[in-house]
Amino acid sequence: MDNFPYQQDAVLDEEELPAEFDMDQFMEDEIDPDVVEMPDGSAMVTMDELEGQAQGGFYENLALVMSESETSKLAIRFMYNIDADKKAREKRDEQYAEGMKRTGMGEEAPGGADFDGASKVAHPVLAEASVDFAARAMKELFPADGPVRTTTIGEASEEKTEIAERKRDYMNWQLTEQIVEFRDELQQLLTQLPLGGSQFLKLWWDAKKRRPRAQFIPIDRIYLPFTASSFYTAPRVTEVQDISDFEFRQRVEQGIYRDTDQLTSSMEPEASESETANRRIEGKEYQDSDDGIRRIYHIECYLELDDDPITKGAMAPYTMMIDDNDYSVLGLYRNWEDGDPDFEELDWIVEFKFIPWRGAYAIGFFQLIGGLAASATGSLRALLDTAHAQNSMTMLKLKGGKVGGQSKQVDIGEVVEIEAIAGIDDIRKIAMPMPYNPPSETLYKLLGWLTDAAKGVVTTAEEKIADATNNMPVGTAQALIEQGSVVFSSIHAGLHASQKRVLRILQRIDRFYLKDQKQDYMVEELKVIPSDFDIDTNVIPVSDPHIFSEGQRVAQNQAILQMMEKAPELYDARAVHSRVLKQMKVPNVSEIMPQYNKNVEMNASDENAAMCLGRAVVAYPEQDQLAHLESHMAFALDPVLGSNPLLSPTFIPAVLEHVKQHMVLWYTQRVEYYAGERVGELKPKYSKKTDMSTIDKAVASASHMVTNDTKAGFAQFMPVLQQLQQMAAQIADSQKKAAIPPDPQADAYIQTGMAETQRKAEKDKADTLMDMKKLEAQVQEASDKNQLTAAMATEKNLTEERMATLDLTVEAAKIKREQEQTVMDLQNQLQDTITEQQLNERDLADKMSNLTGEQNAQQEPQGRVQPEGGVNQPA
Repeated sequence: MDNFPYQQDAVLDEEELPAEFDMDQFMEDEIDPDVVEMPDGSAMVTMDELEGQAQGGFYENLALVMSESETSKLAIRFMYNIDADKKAREKRDEQYAEGMKRTGMGEEAPGGADFDGASKVAHPVLAEASVDFAARAMKELFPADGPVRTTTIGEASEEKTEIAERKRDYMNWQLTEQIVEFRDELQQLLTQLPLGGSQFLKLWWDAKKRRPRAQFIPIDRIYLPFTASSFYTAPRVTEVQDISDFEFRQRVEQGIYRDTDQLTSSMEPEASESETANRRIEGKEYQDSDDGIRRIYHIECYLELDDDPITKGAMAPYTMMIDDNDYSVLGLYRNWEDGDPDFEELDWIVEFKFIPWRGAYAIGFFQLIGGLAASATGSLRALLDTAHAQNSMTMLKLKGGKVGGQSKQVDIGEVVEIEAIAGIDDIRKIAMPMPYNPPSETLYKLLGWLTDAAKGVVTTAEEKIADATNNMPVGTAQALIEQGSVVFSSIHAGLHASQKRVLRILQRIDRFYLKDQKQDYMVEELKVIPSDFDIDTNVIPVSDPHIFSEGQRVAQNQAILQMMEKAPELYDARAVHSRVLKQMKVPNVSEIMPQYNKNVEMNASDENAAMCLGRAVVAYPEQDQLAHLESHMAFALDPVLGSNPLLSPTFIPAVLEHVKQHMVLWYTQRVEYYAGERVGELKPKYSKKTDMSTIDKAVASASHMVTNDTKAGFAQFMPVLQQLQQMAAQIADSQKKAAIPPDPQADAYIQTGMAETQRKAEKDKADTLMDMKKLEAQVQEASDKNQLTAAMATEKNLTEERMATLDLTVEAAKIKREQEQTVMDLQNQLQDTITEQQLNERDLADKMSNLTGEQNAQQEPQGRVQPEGGVNQPA
């Protein structure tokens, strides 16, 4: 932070001095007014006004009132810590620089061949993804109308709404016009965020320009301790600033830095690797000049200053500025708000994260797809180098050939002669082109896969939505968008939270310096006051963490339109269409959709005039209902005014509707009056303190009393109302007749149409009968000749009913034939089975007979005697 709010002076009271200290002697002695040596040898810092330097109270520069020895001790201690923090993040700086190189914009992407003419092109996946992300994020965080919108916590009272709207309009003007650099700085941050993983945005008050300032701080210029787990909880945060001598003198004049005698260094400060890589992309190189460069460290840290009368040695946050040239403390400020007993640290730098990871630093594209990008670059270079070698003029020559000394560069279309050795009549016998392999198809496919894999990490589904038809279900479109943008939606939610921190810092600056800001005529009418910024929760970023793309908004609007078609009574059609038109970026929506006139309270004569002109009027409880009715009735019965045919078509229907309002309000007022007298309340309502039955009984009793009042109150109006109702009915009939004029030829048209319809019906009936006769004849013919297919061919000319009948007839005949065929097949199978069984029995009998004969033949030579019974017995 470069400046702090200016508050009242804070001077050390004499009562706070030790008893041993002699103020009179101190004033007389010619000693250093800054430091007082105490009896115990310690040093005490006084807060008296220094020569040529004005004190700033609570937010003063403490480096002006502290002793040189104390500030030197602080500087040496913190410079040692800064050096340790810088070394702790060297590897991270190398990764950031490597990511910049692999974009190919600095023409130093590593990898590839190193022969003369080798390709140095880099695959654009990293650069394309970074630019695409920045464009999408910028559109959501910073639309053309401004990045701020209102919100309400709790009950949305009119006062809350007015304050939030004033702040919204004022801050949108600030961020779009007053802080001219804000959009550019934010866009730079978003472009670098995918490569660095974490980037930072700083806001502060510029007293010279009389407005807030904003600046993008790259990650290589922020040092965090090795032990830090989060940017916002780190014990110290160091910002590196390289400023010109002119800027340094400006800050001294503004009182931000204390003046020193140190000359500007003419040497270039050490640049980080990422800064060097960025200079190559920008195409710039350091040149010594009279501008000079100073390196200043701004450190947000916690200190225990015993000499600070506010903290009295307690741990508290401070902002310290140290010059790198001579380690001198240029500034030391309290970094909490005056009067805060908790010493809560004020944020001036906001961290934007890409994808959070373990530790204080987030990761970016280099960590996610750095390897894929390097492989894609290598594959692309290999393909180009192969094509280059394939088309080169590299050759092999036989040793001894007289070609040496005859190197020729042959242009297209030119004929060149060279000498050859004796006996060589073909140049191809002494020289041969180098046989390089052509570009590999596999390598080409690999390059495509690597490209798709790298893009798939952060791709969205909007290209699929663009190809989809309007008939795609809303749920499908929504699911495609959300599934394709999971990574981006998470990052977008983090950016929304960071943008909210930015707005809170800006509100704090406005609360401190609103009266000192330079404004123009556009915001003078807003009447914003510093107290409007006491609450920093009623304005938030216009971005929506739940919606992260135009495709998602279009899908939501389409869903609303579809649901409104199914249940139109549940939606405000005008509001829905207004939202859709605004989403389509249609300019001047109010011109094509005029705003409704806001109802205002009017007297009876103004209401009569408004109803004659077709404008809506509303009755209010504070009005005298019967007096209004009397005025309306008199106007309605006047033949020159309300009953005039020129005014009555508009006035009579409107006044009847308006009379209903007055009558209902009169009734409710009388009931509340009588019921209130009974229960002792002005307007009795249901509540925990009052029994409901008591109120119900009071209202019932009051209703009977009101019934008696109506006879007296409305007796004079009832005949007039009946007359107005008759007039309204006549007006409605005349309008209906006027809207549908009689047509003398209508009856003739109707009779002619009916006659034609009857004629066509009789013709269709005759055609149907003829088709049925043809069908019967064809079926009979098909049945006699067993040719059903001929009858089926006529189905196309029949009606649906006749075709169904024919199908059933054919199907029945077919089923019958199948059944008969099945029976015949079963009979044949049974007969075949019987025949086969008989044959098997016959074969078995033959085999048995043969077996018996063989046995007899074997027994006769062994002397066996066959008895008379036919059974073989032993001899």
